[in-house]
Amino acid sequence: MDDDTLRRLSADIEELKRAVKRNDPMLHEVAAPPGWIAFSLVAAICITMFALPAHWLVIHYGSFSQIPTGYQIALFSVLGLFLVMGGAFKVRLLLGRIVELDGTAGFLRVIDSFFGNRMAHETIPLGLGMLAGSVYAFYVGHPWFALSITSFVVGVMSNRIALRANLRSYYVIGYWGVIAGLVAMPFVERAPFLWLFIIYGGMFFAFAAAQIVEKSAASRDEKLHDQATGS
Repeated sequence: MDDDTLRRLSADIEELKRAVKRNDPMLHEVAAPPGWIAFSLVAAICITMFALPAHWLVIHYGSFSQIPTGYQIALFSVLGLFLVMGGAFKVRLLLGRIVELDGTAGFLRVIDSFFGNRMAHETIPLGLGMLAGSVYAFYVGHPWFALSITSFVVGVMSNRIALRANLRSYYVIGYWGVIAGLVAMPFVERAPFLWLFIIYGGMFFAFAAAQIVEKSAASRDEKLHDQATGS
């Protein structure tokens, strides 16, 4: 093996090391666990079942406070059921995947995979900005601006996850959140529940579709690789 070959080999190894650092393997596995498509679809459906009826009832009765109590209870039951059961299901999926990959890992490892290490220098400022912006929106009497603020920040965070985890489906959340959040800002107070559906309901429907496409492409590439190698 001559010197030129050794230099090329060394350069290839260094590039591989840099690629591993850029794309966190653990984050790749945790950010797309089995069942993630189902969770995304359930989230989209629950948001739709809350937001669209709420929008129609506000149009019919004039404001949310004027909607009959029974309808309000039904709406909040749907939302509460999703937040509690959906949240528990999400944590179970993430934690189950972490434990499957590393039997000694726990819930804190899930948090660290998404928000720890180098990502903390991005997620902490973004999280603080989202919190401060949302609190200020409520303080000045325009609480629905928080919907645009959270959408934009979630979009930026998702793009970062897409980049580090090498999961293109997260770019759908990323650009959907950024674009929808910015577009909604001048109009969100006119039809807040409709924009809730557009931003987060649409986001989860699009994310589920993107995951299906991504998994199908990965499966097709794996079959082609097996055929090429004769496996």
